[in-house]
Amino acid sequence: MKLFENIQVGKMLLENRIVYPALVDRLAGDDGFTTDELVERVMRITKGGVGLFILQAAAVFDRKSGQLLKICDDKFIDGLKRLTDKVHTETKAKIGVQILHYMKISRSGYRQVVEELPKEEIASIIENFADAALRAQKAGFDCIEVHCAHAYTLSSFLSLRNKRKDEYGGTLEGRFRIVKEITQSIREKVDDSLTLGVRINGDEFILNGNTLTQSRVIAAKLAELGYGYISVSAGGKFEDGLTEQGMTSPYSGYSGNRTMPKHYMPDGVNVYLAKDIKASLLPAQVPVIAAGKIPTPQLAESFLQDGSADLIGLARPLLCDPEWPNKAKAGRDKDIVNCIYCGQCNDDDINFKPVVCHQWPKGLLQAPVNFLPKQRN
Repeated sequence: MKLFENIQVGKMLLENRIVYPALVDRLAGDDGFTTDELVERVMRITKGGVGLFILQAAAVFDRKSGQLLKICDDKFIDGLKRLTDKVHTETKAKIGVQILHYMKISRSGYRQVVEELPKEEIASIIENFADAALRAQKAGFDCIEVHCAHAYTLSSFLSLRNKRKDEYGGTLEGRFRIVKEITQSIREKVDDSLTLGVRINGDEFILNGNTLTQSRVIAAKLAELGYGYISVSAGGKFEDGLTEQGMTSPYSGYSGNRTMPKHYMPDGVNVYLAKDIKASLLPAQVPVIAAGKIPTPQLAESFLQDGSADLIGLARPLLCDPEWPNKAKAGRDKDIVNCIYCGQCNDDDINFKPVVCHQWPKGLLQAPVNFLPKQRN
C-alpha cells in the first residue's frame, strides 16, 4: 500500500504517510506545561505506527487559556524535550509542534478582531512566533507547524473578512503580509535542519469568507516561502459558532462541523479541498496533507492513489484506536476500532475536559489514562 511507503517531507523522511494532526486534548497543565498524561497519550499514538505526530497547538504568548500547551518562555523547553526524546528513542515516528496565536475573547460576549490590533502588537506577534520556533528547535522537534487555520489570529488576517485599511489588510498580498513576515523571522532564528510546515483552511465555510479561490493563491505563496508541507483543514470560525453561557465556540456551528465532520456527513467530505490545492501547486512538489472523516485504510489509500493528497491526517481515528496504523499494515483491518464520529471528543474540548474517545479502552492495549494527579515538568 502507498499508505505505508516512506516519503520525504522537508528534511524529514517519514516511515509512512499517516499523520496525526494537532488535536487539543486538554492533557496539558493549566499552566501550559507538559504533563505525564500528555506524554503517555503521545507515546500510545506514536507507538501505534504513525509516521508524523503533530503535537497539539502551543501558544506563542502567555494568556489564560485552560489546559493548552505553551511555548512562550524558555521554562517550557525541558518538558517538551522530555517528550521528543522519548518519541525519538522508543518509536520511529517524527514529531512536530503546532504553534499558534489567538485573540481575546470573554464571557461578556466581547471577541477581539484583527482590525483592533495595533501595529506594535502585530510586531510582537511576529517576534513571538519566531521565539517559539527557536524554543521548538531547542526542544528537539523535527518540524514546526504554523497554525494559519480555523478561528485564530493568522487565519483571521488571511480571511476576506479582514477589513484592515493598512498594509496588513485590503488585498490578498496585504492579508498575507503577517504570515510572510513571521516565516521570514522564523527562518532568521531557526536553522534549515528543522522542517517548517503550515496548516490552512481550504474553505472557511462562512459568509464572505475565504473559499478555494483565495486558498489556492495562499497555498502557492506558502510554497514560494519554502514550507515543507501544507496541511489542509476547513472551517472552525467564530462567525457562525453557537454561544452558551456567554462563550462562543468556533467548533460548534456549521463551519466547526466542517473542521471535524460529523457522522451524518460523507466520508472524506473535505478531501476535495486538499486535492484542489495539491493540483494548484504543480509543478511545485510540496506535500499536501488531507484530513476530515477518513475512517478506513482503504479510503485513505484511495486518496493517495488518485492523487488527492500525499499524506493522510487521522486525528479522531487514532484517538479511537492508536493501533490503527500497525493493524492496517498487518492487514488486520477488521481489528481496527473505527471512529463513529459521535462528537464526544469535541464536546470534551469545548468544555475544557480531558479529551477521551467514547469508545476507549477498546482500541487500546492498556487501561485508560488516569488523569490525576498531573505531574508538571
